Amino acid sequence: MKKIEIFFCTFLTLMTGCSSVDIIIDDFESGTYDRWTIQGDAFGNTPIKGTYPEQQEVKGFEGKYLANSFNQGDNSKGTLISSEFKIERGYINFLLGGGMSNDTYIELIIGNKSIYKSTSLENSETLQWITWDVKQFKGQNARIQIVDNHTGDWGHILVDQIVMSDNQISTLMINHKISFKADKKYLLIPIEDSAQEISTRLIIDNETKGVPINIRLAQTKISYWVPIDIEKYRGNNIDLIFSQIAKDNLGYSQIKQSNDFHFDSNEKYRPAYHFSPKYGWMNDPNGMIYHNGKYHLFYQYNPYGSVWGNMHWGHAISKDLKRWEHLPVAIAPDSLGTIFSGSAVIDKNNTAGFGKDAMVIFYTSAGKTQTQSIAYSLDNGQTFTKYKENPILTDPNIIDFRDPKVFWHESSHKWIMSLATSQTITFYGSRNLKEWEKLSEFGEGIGAHGGVWECPDLFPLDYNGQKKWVLFVSINPGGPNNGSATQYFIGDFDGRIFKADDLPYPIWLDYGRDNYAGVTWSNAPDNRKVFIGWMSSWDYANQVPTVNFKSASTLPRELKLIHNGKHLVVGNSPLKDIIDLRNESKKIKDIQVEGAYTIDKLLDKNDGAYEVAMTLITKGIDRFSFTLENRRKEELKYSFNLKDEVLLTDRSKSGITNFSEKFATEEIKASLVKKNTYKIRLFIDNASSELFINDGELVSTNIIFPSEPYNSLKFEGNINVQDISVHKIK
Repeated sequence: MKKIEIFFCTFLTLMTGCSSVDIIIDDFESGTYDRWTIQGDAFGNTPIKGTYPEQQEVKGFEGKYLANSFNQGDNSKGTLISSEFKIERGYINFLLGGGMSNDTYIELIIGNKSIYKSTSLENSETLQWITWDVKQFKGQNARIQIVDNHTGDWGHILVDQIVMSDNQISTLMINHKISFKADKKYLLIPIEDSAQEISTRLIIDNETKGVPINIRLAQTKISYWVPIDIEKYRGNNIDLIFSQIAKDNLGYSQIKQSNDFHFDSNEKYRPAYHFSPKYGWMNDPNGMIYHNGKYHLFYQYNPYGSVWGNMHWGHAISKDLKRWEHLPVAIAPDSLGTIFSGSAVIDKNNTAGFGKDAMVIFYTSAGKTQTQSIAYSLDNGQTFTKYKENPILTDPNIIDFRDPKVFWHESSHKWIMSLATSQTITFYGSRNLKEWEKLSEFGEGIGAHGGVWECPDLFPLDYNGQKKWVLFVSINPGGPNNGSATQYFIGDFDGRIFKADDLPYPIWLDYGRDNYAGVTWSNAPDNRKVFIGWMSSWDYANQVPTVNFKSASTLPRELKLIHNGKHLVVGNSPLKDIIDLRNESKKIKDIQVEGAYTIDKLLDKNDGAYEVAMTLITKGIDRFSFTLENRRKEELKYSFNLKDEVLLTDRSKSGITNFSEKFATEEIKASLVKKNTYKIRLFIDNASSELFINDGELVSTNIIFPSEPYNSLKFEGNINVQDISVHKIK
């Protein structure tokens, strides 16, 4: 509403006694910031007529001018502070756009207290109406700040038409409170993954619990529910405060208390024998350690939705790495940030002073900067206490500073930490797990650098009686088939410096699209190096067609150094114990393929969880293939090109593929050493495929979403197929 409208409404009021008129705080139509104090350079010296050069077209503002912090681009910073004014109406309405960052916002301040702080509803150059309810503050003096402290993409804010009114323009309610008397176990929240995240605070008897969580509250449909555990607050008053919520959102009226929480644990693409979270999102495995007869698996976890966010450490334990017991969340976000990846050790000699045999975990606190923190457990990992002096390691000059992997180095009598530091791995040493000294840095000019380096793991392996050191580095993007993947280096480590052998880097642990961020278990029995990875890719992990959960882990694999005929590689094959999962086996006679041959039925009752084992003898030919198929002509094809030494995996017709344009557009390539014989183990588990060739000399892991199980196996080319067996797995 512009000034001429105000004057007209004032005239009507005098003539007819109509309702109170709106009061403009500022509509910027003066073309000046005469009502504001300017700090920094983001907003320029005056409001702008719409759009800056190099900026997308700004829309949705009124009149000619608005406050726009794109002056000098997204990297500029600045603040506008209004003159003090008295709140005289029940609402403050304004138009808002720009970036969604928490560092670009408009804020209402009364006294020295922040009352409302609003960010744009989406990254957009189109402004939308926002309303603050200020009825309770009538008569008080206030100020408004418009702040741009964000650099990088969408590092700007757009504001126009700040008006006091007795009418609420926006359907959005800001800092809206829903109140309950706790009398059941859970507060159930309806979720829609495509909805915008809403920052939500839990208040118990006027005391804030934890840090805000981001919830995708259902807007048009309820996809599934997530629980907030309130059992320990029975009898208390509970408030949920949403940073912004629309009155007409479906989920707004559906939030409820319940003593039960149900979800579809057997949904279509739930794995039968791979680890997956009970519900919610999972990515990187973390903190993997063996202690007192139990393997502990922690993992990146969102308990409030099945897309990435709200990073906690989920927790599960197993006696045998085959069957898992889910435990409560181990580590939750705090004022230092959300909880990113890390590791765990057993402090047998109490070097940290937390107690003998304390389980100490290391994780990245992902706040405004990434820092390293620790927590410890004296009850076998059931509960953890965060160290009061966190963080233990910081470097504000490195943006990507994360994923600490720690182990005890006996010969130097100190703890070693491998840490991802942008495009390198930095090694640190410590005597007490709390104070760390930089030792060296590795990575410049070697390996793949198409994306950020993450999730390092440094460990020894023996080869022909010689100790060699292996360094895992995950990279995203920049894998051998685009997207995310894990490369490694083989060399020597003297307690300070890792030196890589002269090998044809980059070398990849797994050439498939879906094995990322994996590391090894610490303290594993018999000094075994047991690995597990996240079975998905950042290219499409949030879009895969599962509902109540997203992602699974790879099979646990034992690592060893082997020679592939050209050079040393890290072989990674399934643990021998995996054969104990076989429920039913079928032996198939040897086949001499000349042209084509199909095994019509792999299993009489195929539930989609099985292993195919066989040996392929090439008879000197250059090309052959084998393909899994179902009745709907969906297929997963493996083609061997021995002339060019390439293995191709084609999942373009594997089932559902249209959820992401990056999922199945190209064949997945792997470097293949030409040999006369290939020993094959292929594991299928509803929505995953793991191909192991020659005891893990070459591995290709790829997720799939067939509409029904593949139950036939077709060979093409002139090859002998021997020792064929199919094992149903439960």
